[in-house]
Amino acid sequence: MKEKTQDLRQDYEILQQTVVDDEPIAAPEFSLADKLKEKKAKERKQQIRRYVIIGVLSFLSYGIYFLFKPFQGTLPYGICKVFLELNVPYPETILLSEVSTTRNGSIRIWFAHIDSFGSYRLESFNCTFAVNQETKMFYLSEAKLGKLDVDPVLVDGFNKALPYLVTAKLDLNMPTPLPDSLSAITFEFDRFRPKIFD
Repeated sequence: MKEKTQDLRQDYEILQQTVVDDEPIAAPEFSLADKLKEKKAKERKQQIRRYVIIGVLSFLSYGIYFLFKPFQGTLPYGICKVFLELNVPYPETILLSEVSTTRNGSIRIWFAHIDSFGSYRLESFNCTFAVNQETKMFYLSEAKLGKLDVDPVLVDGFNKALPYLVTAKLDLNMPTPLPDSLSAITFEFDRFRPKIFD
């Protein structure tokens, strides 16, 4: 009998040890240092997320800017464009359509403008540059408006102002290239009509 009671006591003790209490076990309390570490980790994650978002947005905005910014030409193109604006009556009506470089290195600009008779004209303007052997500076040696040569006195006067133009900030934006297919070409005739009812 003693053995049975001892066995029953042992079984009872084992049962007491394995019985799960009905009350939930309280989570261990975090110390203040653990709470601060957790807060700093969350702030660091938020800061990394902010930097990633800012980086992606700046990369995308630069990509969009790079896609839509106009092509930039060379310095001789900018100088030729300035000389064109000085030698065409009503330079505010100039609309550049194409820029090309010929075999001899001259710049050819195709442009449209309204002449002194009010008619819409499409012409070419050629600028030929050369290098001065003494000063090693380039200068405008010849200019042609259509098939006519521009007066050499005007070219020499322009060459005197050329060092100032080289240091100035010139508009080097190239015109939008013409499309290859004829069906894609559109003309904006209203752009050159006088605006009476503004």
